[in-house]
Amino acid sequence: MRIVTTTFALLSGALIATQVFAQQAPAPLTRANPAAGCTATPAQLEANKKVALTFFQTAGDARVALADPSYKQHNPAFVKGGKEAGLADYEYFKQRFGGAGARQGGGGGAGRAQGAGPQPPPGNPAEVVVAECDIVSVIHKNYRQDPTAAPGTWYEVFTFDTFRVQNGKLTEHWDGAVINPPAPEGGRGQ
Repeated sequence: MRIVTTTFALLSGALIATQVFAQQAPAPLTRANPAAGCTATPAQLEANKKVALTFFQTAGDARVALADPSYKQHNPAFVKGGKEAGLADYEYFKQRFGGAGARQGGGGGAGRAQGAGPQPPPGNPAEVVVAECDIVSVIHKNYRQDPTAAPGTWYEVFTFDTFRVQNGKLTEHWDGAVINPPAPEGGRGQ
């Protein structure tokens, strides 16, 4: 009987604590009011999604035209590259993505060079797209070589890009990128 009473007391305490914390938690976000102070209409959310998706569908000067001069980058590899080049985030964005002399790359999270050997299945640059206020997140589906299996053995991987879109322009960017170590001397370490 003592075990039942103790168990009942513990469960009752947990239930009361859950109710207290639930009452103190902020109201859940809803489509009508995704965040405090957000006034984005469904049409504005769709327009913001379109700007973010256009980034992945264009190249060169058309891509550069999507960014605002106040553009802020949070990808650490891009931040490092900009600092090493002595360029602000927007200027480095233009260098990486603009015109004929730009170094194309990024924008989709694929990050793999096309070379000889088996090629992965095509990915989906927009597997999931969500928008809240001025934030748009795009989840990309890609395929990577399984390093523990024979060449041509692929596994799904999901990456993301998140943008702040204001007045129809990209003003900020986040993703899951990291700064990779340099490749070992003599190739892939074999």
